[in-house]
Amino acid sequence: MRTGVSYMGHHNPVHIKTDLAEMKQLGCDDVLVSAQENDFVHFTGKIQFTPRIAKDMGLRPLAIFWGALNLFGGGRSSQFLLEHPEGFQRGRDGAHRSAGCYVNRLCVARIKEMLHTATELGFEGYFVDEPTPLWECYCTSCRARYMEWYGGDLGAAEEVQAAEFRHRCVIEYVREIAEFCKTSFPHTETQCCVMPCDRDIWAKASQIEFLDNLGTDIYWVNEDIDVEEMTPMIRDLAALCHETGKIHHEWLQCWGVRAGREQRILDQGRILVREKPDALYVWAWKGQIGTTETCHDPIKSWEMAAEVLRMAKG
Repeated sequence: MRTGVSYMGHHNPVHIKTDLAEMKQLGCDDVLVSAQENDFVHFTGKIQFTPRIAKDMGLRPLAIFWGALNLFGGGRSSQFLLEHPEGFQRGRDGAHRSAGCYVNRLCVARIKEMLHTATELGFEGYFVDEPTPLWECYCTSCRARYMEWYGGDLGAAEEVQAAEFRHRCVIEYVREIAEFCKTSFPHTETQCCVMPCDRDIWAKASQIEFLDNLGTDIYWVNEDIDVEEMTPMIRDLAALCHETGKIHHEWLQCWGVRAGREQRILDQGRILVREKPDALYVWAWKGQIGTTETCHDPIKSWEMAAEVLRMAKG
């Protein structure tokens, strides 16, 4: 089982070396660098230095564009959208929304541009982080695509067909990005995490030709759900990945953990290790300390997550 951890990173190589050395001591194989748009513009040290340092230490550097286009996870602060407001989502009434639209060709082009930069710098894989249906976007791009696919007005679409359209848009985005990676950089591993709330599209995602690796993130640490209820979901996704020849990964939560819930990290981790996915990843390094998504007790939370990482290698 491969193991890894998401890493918010640093622009100073001294600090990067210290953190990555500790990851290696934990037996990690991968470091998933959560690069924000600003890391491609101002704080460039994160994407410039991390791949080389990681490879020197025997870690595989993978790129996640955290919060890109004010989508795809947290850390949402898109300078690109401020400079290109035509990339924003629009409500049914045409009102501006705060996030970008991955149906918009301008937005997709920017992601591809960042991908090209990251891969040229030495990242060995790209992770499409939590693509989810854009239920409330009625921008010109979404309307044009609906017209192309269904020959009608998205604003007047019936609920069932609208849902089909939104799901299809997710799959098309992941397919296009994965194909771009594979055709431009054939040795790049293409990865995607589709959330449990979007499990209706797991099967379609598993059939994407250019996608190598598919997983999900059952973030139940702050919930009271019996951890054993994870098992059917994990096995369902594992079966899909087996059928379609995909690598199967799972995520363990170590962010936003409320005080007193830390034991749940270990409880969920034991289930994940028992089920033996091909890869087990932790979000995020050191309990995401220093961000708005930090655990209430990041030290205690990280101790639990680190124990799971060791367990996975035991």
